[in-house]
Amino acid sequence: MRAPALIEGIRFAAGLASAPSAVVNLWKVATGGKIVGGLPSIPVPELLHAADLLPIPVESRDDVSLLSGQVDAWLVREGPLPFPVPDASSPRFALPVTKPTGVEEALDRLEALAEWACSVSRIPASEGALWKSIRAHDARRSLIEKLDDRCAREPAFLAPDERRDIVRAGLFLPPESYSRLLSGILGVDPEPAAVPPEGERGDPLIVLARRWI
Repeated sequence: MRAPALIEGIRFAAGLASAPSAVVNLWKVATGGKIVGGLPSIPVPELLHAADLLPIPVESRDDVSLLSGQVDAWLVREGPLPFPVPDASSPRFALPVTKPTGVEEALDRLEALAEWACSVSRIPASEGALWKSIRAHDARRSLIEKLDDRCAREPAFLAPDERRDIVRAGLFLPPESYSRLLSGILGVDPEPAAVPPEGERGDPLIVLARRWI
């Protein structure tokens, strides 16, 4: 028999996956934060999160419709977009299509992105906020790995559509909230915001730059 927390987590994830607007709006009202839509992805969500922004990868035209009026700025790839951004006046930051080839190039991109993020949120991504964000995203990734491992060991743990909804729900939640959702689904204690393998020494932007290349 399924635990109540598992049933509730699956139900919440399904609702969020199909209709994210209400939860995203609740986050905006509760925090005063802004949403950054990513086309097609967001390579360094830790940086945006540290600036009190909620980065949401927008995967399809349907997602644009589901988030209508919620996205305040866009992180896009250079070149033609897979589908048009609704509001051409929204702030945009264009990333090169290719990954940076070295730490120096990655740092230049990160510093430019940090400046842009601050202009959108009016909150700089401080060193402390960056380390906190790195820890939160690392904890989130650890729980996703545990979910994948559990599904591999116990195929009946989640139906394919349930797992798909749970993964998709993570697109619309900050890492701390998503970690709580995954913890409830897995029936484990919330994952601690672990210190990254590099330790919290030096410049966190260098840590992100090295991970990006």
